[in-house]
Amino acid sequence: MRDSNAPLEIEKLESCLQPNVLPGWEVQALACPPGRPPDVAEKMAAAKRAGVMCLLCPNHEGRWSVVVMKRTEDGTTHSGQLAFPGGAEEPADEGDLMQTALRECAEEVGVKVPPQRVLGALSSVYIPPSDFFVQPYVAWSPKPLSFELQVEEVAEILVLPLDTLPLPQTPWPLQRMTVGRGTIRVPGWPCQGQVLWGATAMMMAELRAVCHLAGFGPSFASS
Repeated sequence: MRDSNAPLEIEKLESCLQPNVLPGWEVQALACPPGRPPDVAEKMAAAKRAGVMCLLCPNHEGRWSVVVMKRTEDGTTHSGQLAFPGGAEEPADEGDLMQTALRECAEEVGVKVPPQRVLGALSSVYIPPSDFFVQPYVAWSPKPLSFELQVEEVAEILVLPLDTLPLPQTPWPLQRMTVGRGTIRVPGWPCQGQVLWGATAMMMAELRAVCHLAGFGPSFASS
């Protein structure tokens, strides 16, 4: 169901989320960690499945923004990293990863997204370290959001203005990150005292590109 109150950018974004329009690997590669193994269809088909929600909203200054969360430090593969709200599918989702993303968004950050506010999907991403096939979906809110964190999994919420993220077609600068007992240099972006990198950065690069294609400016109020 189309949201009749959507601003013009949102209507354009919906058309930019068609599979034949998405830039996919062309922009994901701008934020991809070096040495990432090539995707293997058989391995991706057998991987665990997850859905995540790329949630657009105005921040309290009226700027187009996107919601990310910092995971708790729990010793798991992606411990302490920035991520979109989302997680592994469950039997109740009946194989629908959009339902997974909606459910996990409500559970992790307390935001219940109406299905009519889901605009479409970005390109899927396979994450080798955790063996997950991840499908990101894009949704929007017309108002600033309030959050209720699932404290066992979520340490912090960041609402990042879109115009503070790397420009489309711009390689992300290298950052030195600690992983396990060592350090690596990976494409990443400093965000409010954190660094956005890895699979979430790859998804964010595509989100930034399609929002740019849809004509997003800094201000939600200008819509």
